[in-house]
Order: sequence, then C-alpha cells, then structure tokens
Amino acid sequence: MVTPETCTVLFTEEKGHRSRLYDFTKLPVAADVQRWMARCFARATGPRGGAKRLNTANSYYMLFAHLSRVLASAQHPPATVGQIAPAHIAAFRLSLTPASLNNSIHRLRTLVRQDDELPAGTRRCICAGRLPRRPVAKILAYTEQERQQILGAARADIRKARDRIHGARELLDRYRRGEAARLDQRERRTAQALDVLDRTGDLPRHDCGAIPDWAQDVGGAHGLLPMLCLTRMEAAAFAVLLVDMTGENFGTIIDWPAAHFRPDGGLGDQAVALVEETKPRRGPNREHMVAALEDLPGEVAGVLADDGESRLFRSPLRAYSLLLDLTSLARRRGGFDVAFAYVAISGAAKWRAGMNSFYVGRWAEDHGFPQPPPSRPDRPGMPRSAPADTAKPPVLLLRLRQTAIERGRRPIAHSRDTMNDHYLRRSPQVVKESQDIVREALNDEIAKARSVQGIPVFTPDFLVRAGTDPAGAAAEMGVDAMTLKRIVAREQDTVLASCTDHLGSPHNEPGDPCGASFLACLRCPNARALPHQLPVQVVVHDHLKTLRADLSPQAWEHRFGEAFSRLTSLLSHYTPEDRASARDRVTPEDRHLAGDLLSGRLDLR
Repeated sequence: MVTPETCTVLFTEEKGHRSRLYDFTKLPVAADVQRWMARCFARATGPRGGAKRLNTANSYYMLFAHLSRVLASAQHPPATVGQIAPAHIAAFRLSLTPASLNNSIHRLRTLVRQDDELPAGTRRCICAGRLPRRPVAKILAYTEQERQQILGAARADIRKARDRIHGARELLDRYRRGEAARLDQRERRTAQALDVLDRTGDLPRHDCGAIPDWAQDVGGAHGLLPMLCLTRMEAAAFAVLLVDMTGENFGTIIDWPAAHFRPDGGLGDQAVALVEETKPRRGPNREHMVAALEDLPGEVAGVLADDGESRLFRSPLRAYSLLLDLTSLARRRGGFDVAFAYVAISGAAKWRAGMNSFYVGRWAEDHGFPQPPPSRPDRPGMPRSAPADTAKPPVLLLRLRQTAIERGRRPIAHSRDTMNDHYLRRSPQVVKESQDIVREALNDEIAKARSVQGIPVFTPDFLVRAGTDPAGAAAEMGVDAMTLKRIVAREQDTVLASCTDHLGSPHNEPGDPCGASFLACLRCPNARALPHQLPVQVVVHDHLKTLRADLSPQAWEHRFGEAFSRLTSLLSHYTPEDRASARDRVTPEDRHLAGDLLSGRLDLR
C-alpha cells in the first residue's frame, strides 16, 4: 500500500505458510525514494516475480535498507528517484564486502530490471559489466562406507518406529475386538489409553487437565504419544533415507503431499506413484513438477523377493508408502495434507507437519555423527550434547544429494546442463574422472598418430655413407643393398618421395602394383625422402597454400588437409636456408609435375 501517509508491502509466501508486512517509511531516505523502493520490491515479490519464499523477500528488503543508508550518508542525499546518480551506486558498491558484492549487485539488478524511473546512466552503472565469478565450491560425495553408516542409522530408526507403531496398532485392535480379558493389566491400560488417543487426538485426562495415574504408570505422554505416530527425529530419519533414494532436495521432499496418483492402480509389477512437488526458485512456469516414485525393477525385485527389509530400503515407493502409513494419525488429528507429519512429545499431543534441516542435524548428533565445520569461522557450529564418533562422517543433506546424482548420473528435478555444469562440476571425483577420460582419449589419438609412420628423411651425409658403406646405409634405410642402389639412382622415385616396394603397397593386395595417388606416399611406410626431391616438395607445398584460398575450407580440408600437414612436417626436417635454396632450384618440369599431381592427372582412373 503506497499512499502519502503509508508505504508498506505485504508479502505472503506462495504456499501461504508465512507472511510479513514490510514498512518502507522506516528507511532513512526521502518519501519519493521510499515509494520507488516499495514499487520495485512489489514487482520483484509479486505474483509475476521470482520471489516465492520469505527469505528471498527479506534479502530484497535488507538490500534496500543498506542502499538507503548509503544514500542518506551522501553529501547531497537524493530527494527523488531522478537524483540517484551513478556516484551513489559507486558508493554503494564500495560499502559492500567482497563476500557480499556478487549477491548484492545481483539482487539490485533483479529489483530494478523492469524499472523505468531511474536515470539511464544510473541503470547502466547498475547493470553494466559482468560480475566476478566466484570459485566453484567443492562438494565431496560420500564414499559407499560413509553412506552406509548414515543410512544404517536411518534404517534402524525406521525399523524401530515401524515395529513400535504396528505393535501398538495390533494391541489396540485386540482391545477393540473385545479381547481385553486376554490382556494383562498393563497391556489393557495401554490399549485403553491408545484408544482415547486414536479417537480424540489426546491422552485420557481428568477434568483439571492432568493425565491420570494409571496412564502415567504405562508411560505417560512420553511413552504413549509415540506409540501410534512417528516422532520428529524418526521423521528426520525418513527424510535422510528418501534424499538418498531419490536424489531430491530436502526442502522439496518434506513438502511432499500425502495425496498421490497410482497409474498402476496399485496392481501389477511396475508399481509407481506420482507425487506433485514444487521448487519455487525455478520460476512460476517451471516450479510445479511430478516425481515418479518407483518400486524396484523386475530383475532386482526377483533377487530380493524373499527379503522384505531389503526391498523396503531400496524402493522409494515402499519407503514413501510406509511413511504415509506411520504418519496417518498425526495427519488425521492435525488436519495436515503432507506426508511428513509427526507428534511433538509434551504434556499434550501436539501434531506437527513439515521439518527443518536443523532437525536432521539434531538426529545426526543423537547418533554420534560429528557436526560439520561452520561455513564461516566466526560462526560456531551447533553445540554437541554428546561426544561424536570421529570415525563417522558428518551428515550433510547437500552431500547426500550430490552422492545420489553422482551415482545415477541423471538429472533429478533439473536439466542435464544444470547437472553437468553445477552438480558434477563441483565434484573433485567427477572432475578427476573426466580428466582421466580426456587423457585416455588424447593418448589414444596420439597412439594412432604415432602408429602412422612419417616419411623417413635422409640427408646428403647419408648419400655419402651409401657410397662408402652400402650395407650399413641399406640397413639404416631398412632395405636391401640392391634396393638402396636403385633408390640412390632415382630409379624408384615417385613425385614426392622414393618407393622401396611398389608391389608391397598397403593400399593394394600383395603382388599388385600400387594404385594409390602419389599424395598417399606421404603416409606410406614404403616411402623415403631424399634431398633431390626437396624442390618438388617445396613447390607442391606452395601450391597447396594457394589452393587453400581458392577452395572452400571443407573441400580443401577433405582433399588436401592431411597431405599438407604431413608435407609441412616433412619440410621441417630442413633448415629455412635449405628450403629457400630448393625453391631457387625449382624447374619448369617440377612445376608442371606438381600441377599434374594436384589436378589429379597422375592418378589412375
């Protein structure tokens, strides 16, 4: 509500659980600036805005509060929105700590994105430039041993809760069937108290509100209330188990509704339940999703057919169904429609729903898991009520989700790009695996390149040795003495090299004359390069450079790319002076031969 006297904005969370009235008249700026801030805030937190939670709205209001203090401390505080200058925004940036700079400027850009009241220069000052990129936080996934330590504690709590509640229900059923005479006195009194609890939602009480002595004798509130419903810590154990099973966010899971759809009608082997869930930070158009909670695949279910416990703790559908079963009383008496409901043990039955991650920390602490180090050194962690077991890992829901994503390598309520660029990118283990894969691929390519032998290049000194020691020179070239004699006499020259055996070509059947193009000599194991061939090699290399400008890149790369690379490598064995001298010795016959080679006139047709 913006009037000359008031300037307030009421924000209500999307699910209607919490709301807050923000009073902008308390900000130390002029009334016109207050109203402008209220309008920007209302746009960002309204139905078409991205803010869905109270924490987000609080951060926007605190940002405007900080900006208003900076504006008020200026030498000439702005009286209207049009007077907010780039200098004020620069002062606001300087007032931020390095840790809060990115988030604060990002929020300010969000708030003024659709605003047209600020001067253009001020808007450019706010929106221009790219914010410095913060280093990606490394999040280690749990090892299988650490994961089983956490899940083992959760499974033990769930088993105890299931056995306790099912046993109490069986006792209550016997009492209601008229079998009280077969029960001993303690069982009869316990069943009587449970009957009252199930029908009224509270324990038996005197008119003054006190629990009678006979009910106190069988456990009182602390003993009787949990007999038909989960406690808060047991609900936290269910949350830990389901985060691991599904890979969903903790905040998404604890808001799961009890109502769901069974496409299979509860029949058949492919059991699945569709549960509606929301992630408000995905935006108005993408926040509503459907999670498919499946039973075990057929092949796995067959292996575990006789082991109900193993199937329970490997099937998201079975765990979800058990949760609904064990929380039915709390949901019925508390009027809740969510899956996570429990009883808060006190003098009166207090039915609760929903949960905070703080309770998971309490659950971990009760089971001897160490508390994680504080995210900031100046903020100590939660006090420990009992010594932690240093052999156990700290329980972090973020790490559980990270572990589930790394194990499955499939997107869970996000896109594949988000999975790759955010979740997998921050994992040192995945980064190392990626580097190993890239290294192996590069090593394979290097091995392939090395497997294709380059043309051996022989110098004039080799020709001198061939005249004085033919046998040694032939061994060095890898041929017999007669073949070496013909090569030195230039009797086995092709266009760009000499051939040691044209009847043993890798491009034809053994014994058949080689029918490959002379450009293929550059990657043939039978080719040898001698100094007298350098002029032709130089002129062909020059012609290929010229053709590169005349042909399309794709056509040139397809026809001449490999030959050009190999010829470049061959010429690198010579000094620049040698190549320049060879270019001066190029004859018209050499140029004509190079032209015929590149035009294809020398190829067999």
